[in-house]
Amino acid sequence: QNLSNEAYRIQPAQYAAKVDQMIADHTVRQEGAFPVVHPPPGSDVYLMGRVYMWWPMLELEKGQSYRLHLSSIDLQHGFSLQPLNINIQVHPGYEMVVNVTPTTSGTFGIVCNEYCGFGHHTMTGRIYVVDRT
Repeated sequence: QNLSNEAYRIQPAQYAAKVDQMIADHTVRQEGAFPVVHPPPGSDVYLMGRVYMWWPMLELEKGQSYRLHLSSIDLQHGFSLQPLNINIQVHPGYEMVVNVTPTTSGTFGIVCNEYCGFGHHTMTGRIYVVDRT
């Protein structure tokens, strides 16, 4: 099920610090309580699963490549990118890395597809892909 051929052991607090640094460096706007982060093309992008959200929202550029890092800081979660049907199991203590190059602009939803507790059905996130050409 996992697409990544690159994975590392990591402490959840260390991963959370990477996410926080990316948010501090690259936030372009807020959507409610959620920061929307636009990291530079070619960079490492960090997305964190935690009860019950995917954090932060991402804005990526069409046709540009990124190294998408996924981890959880609490429970096992599922990263399911819709409508593309990309599914990755995300475990605390492991950092999965997936190379991505978005080919279509639009808004893509992330849902958790591994039951993670009472609020599982509300665990969603978002990736925006913008066309800068």
